[in-house]
Amino acid sequence: MTQQISGATPQAGQPGGKLTEFQSLGHRLVRFGQALQSEATTVAELTRLANACGISLRLRATVESGEQP
Repeated sequence: MTQQISGATPQAGQPGGKLTEFQSLGHRLVRFGQALQSEATTVAELTRLANACGISLRLRATVESGEQP
């Protein structure tokens, strides 16, 4: 899934088309958020994307009790 971010093209950064540090972080955070919403994203990919944002991802699986629909 690819989403264009308004004003976040490489030309929006520093002269020469480079992104600022904050713009680059913003791109990584958006990609991480998109991956979190996708059912097709693997835990390994989520971990990689989180690490790229400086986030330590910790997941825990639990069993739900009760009746299943």
